[in-house]
Amino acid sequence: MKRFISFIMLLSFVAMLVIACATPEQRAQKLFDQGKYEQVLSKFPDLPIAQEAKAKIAEGMCEEGKYQEVLDAYGDTPSAKVARDMLAEKLFEEEKFDELFATYPGTPAAKKAEMMMAEKLYNEGKFDELIEKYPNTHFAQKALGEKGAKKSKPKAKPKTETPPKPKAPPKKK
Repeated sequence: MKRFISFIMLLSFVAMLVIACATPEQRAQKLFDQGKYEQVLSKFPDLPIAQEAKAKIAEGMCEEGKYQEVLDAYGDTPSAKVARDMLAEKLFEEEKFDELFATYPGTPAAKKAEMMMAEKLYNEGKFDELIEKYPNTHFAQKALGEKGAKKSKPKAKPKTETPPKPKAPPKKK
């Protein structure tokens, strides 16, 4: 019986030694697997798994709709693109196109707004403004074509009315 107790104590000691000797990577992985991403970041910021933890935190924040916070704190994660697109879409829905173009250029929402504005200018016949503001749209290309067509048409001479010829006085007999 003494041998059995000694064996258990030795086994416990070895187990504690193994646990205590876990590498930082192993400890970080354990925290990560438990979903303790903030702890991974704070205790192991230089390990590659810290980037994965950041991505998981940002992903969760996006799911909660905390888009600006994601951009501010986790702008280098894949979720930052999602957050940027969602904030841009919100500005699009609010029709705040100037702010959208200035803050989130190149997003799908900005491209949609650009096409809407270009189409509006085209339909209003404001070709010069359209070409200046939205030169890369197909509406700008159509406007250029229409402007070119107008320039190449020969202008009709204005009709001038010629005064009627005076009637000859009646002949005397």
